[in-house]
Amino acid sequence: MSEAENKKEYDPVENFDKAALGGLNAKGGQSSSTGYEMSYLLTTDIPEDKIDSETIELKNIITENGGDIVQTNSPEKKRLAYPIRKQNQAYFGIVYFNTDKDGLNKIKKAFAFYKKILRFLILSKIIKPKPSPIIAQQPAKTPAPAPTQSFDQKLESILKG
Repeated sequence: MSEAENKKEYDPVENFDKAALGGLNAKGGQSSSTGYEMSYLLTTDIPEDKIDSETIELKNIITENGGDIVQTNSPEKKRLAYPIRKQNQAYFGIVYFNTDKDGLNKIKKAFAFYKKILRFLILSKIIKPKPSPIIAQQPAKTPAPAPTQSFDQKLESILKG
């Protein structure tokens, strides 16, 4: 391999697409796991310097219950549209992961009992393949057939007949 291939940057979205579409595991074989996206709201009772440790704890819950983390976004403090558990602000974060149905049920149950999460939503990640550009071929232009009779001649033949 060349140096350019060795230095290729890791693109988690590209790898997520491959895993979700192809269902390939680390060994290259078929896997029954599906890609998911989880959005969550953490309570603001957590100090800002402890948010990273909480996201690590969330990742651990997912991996302990059979999930494979693909990508995470660090939580950001957001103002809520309406109070949730008497809180007007929360840390909003997203985690992308792969797991099977049994693992998903375990993960949902674990997050339901996790006190620091105000609310969470898990969506199945449906990935639409990127359309390949199709170059439309222009149909060959054929010359229009030359009129055999002029308009006046056709009109005369209609009026006579």
